[in-house]
Amino acid sequence: MNMEKMAIWKEEVDRLIGQPPGVEEGFSDEEIARNGRVDFHRLSTWAIVCEEMLDTTRPRVYFVRAKEELQRRAIPSEIYLEMRRLAWLTVGWLNYEKMLWEWNSLDEKDILRAIEWQFVEGWIDQAERDHWIAFANRFIDSSDPSDAFERKDT
Repeated sequence: MNMEKMAIWKEEVDRLIGQPPGVEEGFSDEEIARNGRVDFHRLSTWAIVCEEMLDTTRPRVYFVRAKEELQRRAIPSEIYLEMRRLAWLTVGWLNYEKMLWEWNSLDEKDILRAIEWQFVEGWIDQAERDHWIAFANRFIDSSDPSDAFERKDT
């Protein structure tokens, strides 16, 4: 039953990541300029990717700056797209499928927590769990002390 729900969620995720994050309208020139100057260098890689899942509407330029920071970290566009997919499949799932809202921030800990929850509830199988955990762990910033946690990759 949950595997069927996940198939539907995956279709929605594909639709979501098929368009660039952010919106073009509804912001003043000043807001757009301020969002165009945002500095992401202190956020973990996954926290930057997960900005899109927060319940805050941002102008597209905000996410352009986020992508620029990820490119500075040597993450190419095709990997960024796959990271967006995983973030939506996991922390997006927490928001939309589990209705857990009111996040201030989301990052790799939330992604790993969601993967485990999905596995335990039968939304994903062992192979998918292992694949996504390995993928997520590739981009965890080991030099950032705020990212220190016990990895569950066994």
